[in-house]
Amino acid sequence: MAFKHYVSFSLVFLATASIFLANEAQAHAGVNNNNDLCCKSDYPALCRSLIKGQTNPFGAAQTVVNHLIMETQRAKKHVARFGSSQSQVIGICQDSYDDALDNLHTCLGNLKGNDKGSFNSNLSAALSDFEVCNDGFNELGESSPVKDVNSLLENIADTGLYLESLVH
Repeated sequence: MAFKHYVSFSLVFLATASIFLANEAQAHAGVNNNNDLCCKSDYPALCRSLIKGQTNPFGAAQTVVNHLIMETQRAKKHVARFGSSQSQVIGICQDSYDDALDNLHTCLGNLKGNDKGSFNSNLSAALSDFEVCNDGFNELGESSPVKDVNSLLENIADTGLYLESLVH
């Protein structure tokens, strides 16, 4: 009879230990997901490609803004290549990109000063600047030749806003 009691206890202990170890494995899997800053981003693949495994939201947001500055400079050069028939709109786009660059440089200062409200405001303003360029082409009844570029810039800006929301 005592032997049956020990067997039952051993089975209960084994089952409890198995459940505990399974829960522990799930908890460790969750830790890996928590280190993924991009898992709840609107554009997780883009986010991951921009921050390349960083786990510090402050550094990741700074990286994204710096990348956005570089891409905005490229977009400004790209739009300058279009013909003179659209020169007025191209000028609007270049001015918008200049405004966006000013806002983005200000964002870096906002990050360093831990001014979340101003960071959000300036990055949102840069996002709007990208939209202004497309709007200029739409008002002429033409498709924007930089629509895809501006869409990417907007997605990067959105990713920056998301990452900044994680900074404490």
